[in-house]
Amino acid sequence: MNPGIVSLAPVTLTLLLTFYSRNIILALFAGVFAGGILLDSAQGTLFAGINGIAAVFENSWCAKAILFVLMTGSLVHVIEQSGGVKGFVRLLTVKQRAVKSILGAEVLAYLLGMVLFVDTTVSIVVRGVAIRPLFDAHKGNREKLSYIIDSTSASVAFLSPATGAGAFLAALIGVQVSGGVISGDPFTLVLQAVPFQVYSMVSIVIAGLAIVGRKEVVSKGAVARQTEAESHPERSQGVPASGAVNMLLPLGLFIAGVFGLMVLTGDGSTSIFTGILLTLAVTGVFYTVRGVVDTQGYIAWCIQGMASYLEIALVLTLSFALSNLLNQLGTGAYLAGFGHHVHPALVPAMVFVGGALISFMSGTGGGTLSILVPISIPLAAAMDVNIPLVLGACGSGAVFGDHCSPISDTTILSAKVAGVGGMDHVRAQIPFALTGGTISFLLFLVLGLFR
Repeated sequence: MNPGIVSLAPVTLTLLLTFYSRNIILALFAGVFAGGILLDSAQGTLFAGINGIAAVFENSWCAKAILFVLMTGSLVHVIEQSGGVKGFVRLLTVKQRAVKSILGAEVLAYLLGMVLFVDTTVSIVVRGVAIRPLFDAHKGNREKLSYIIDSTSASVAFLSPATGAGAFLAALIGVQVSGGVISGDPFTLVLQAVPFQVYSMVSIVIAGLAIVGRKEVVSKGAVARQTEAESHPERSQGVPASGAVNMLLPLGLFIAGVFGLMVLTGDGSTSIFTGILLTLAVTGVFYTVRGVVDTQGYIAWCIQGMASYLEIALVLTLSFALSNLLNQLGTGAYLAGFGHHVHPALVPAMVFVGGALISFMSGTGGGTLSILVPISIPLAAAMDVNIPLVLGACGSGAVFGDHCSPISDTTILSAKVAGVGGMDHVRAQIPFALTGGTISFLLFLVLGLFR
């Protein structure tokens, strides 16, 4: 289809509905439906939008990414059901005498964010449950805990390709590769983009400096201390600290499996897909031998875990369908036609700002990528701008906006598990996030010169 201004309609509708309804599934479906109608009218076909959703599974990268996310749900759920998370928390609380100061509690919260990278939600919840009583015991500032948790959850996920965020980004790139917009292996491009995930790295460094420099995080609405009994969820006294192996072993297997397969095969999609599949299989055998659960119960846990991630899988499916339709409509090519009005060196910084605005207003990093990648990659390709650099700008903008947004799921959850008000958390985090965003913007301007 010849690109034209009408090709902007699906993405415009998606953006408006995302901001207005705060429902990314509704917004993406509307965008796919609108794109299908435009494609039908141009090509004389029927149901291009609906068929586009089904066509997602014809792309191996997209299919593997969706299955990977579902199996991530299984892995998270079986670890939780096995007592692995509670055992890990118990291990930390039993050892809390080793944490002799608030500095030790802050460092522990920070380091755990690096370890619990597979799933953002698990990273946030485990650290809130495990570290919050340590903060209270040492009269620490809960708002600082919520800041540390939030700053080292999504940021770490975007620096770790073997995560749902990495698989999602790789699949969006895969759509661009299959559409002939760019060439290369999607997972390799994700790896190459890691050094350009500027905001994620800057935010992690700033959080570390805030800890080491003893920078306090206080908002005007600071919450009064509660007693430990009020602040600490049930401690799971019946779960021995040794149960932590039920969490540590699967995570270790997954990390080793993915990167081991990458070395052996060089195929990113196969590595993350096979890695998590093997992890689930070996974990099932381990739990069965250890008497944690029988085979039938383990399979039931896996299915329940997948069910809890169906919404995420649906978001991915609709995102990939919209990306495909935008390629066919020529949306990226149309926008690339305006490239002569913009210096190529400014593209990474512009993408970063655009991503931050979308993420801030929508409260969803994943939804931001599903809108931004199909537009920015064709633009970068047409203007001969470094693709990994632009991918880094996409991810950086999504995380930056997410950190500043009061309606972001990670913002809300981080505040909740730390025991502070949502806006108290936002007001406390904003100065650090804006500092990181400003530094990142300037770095993208500099990096754009060496595109």
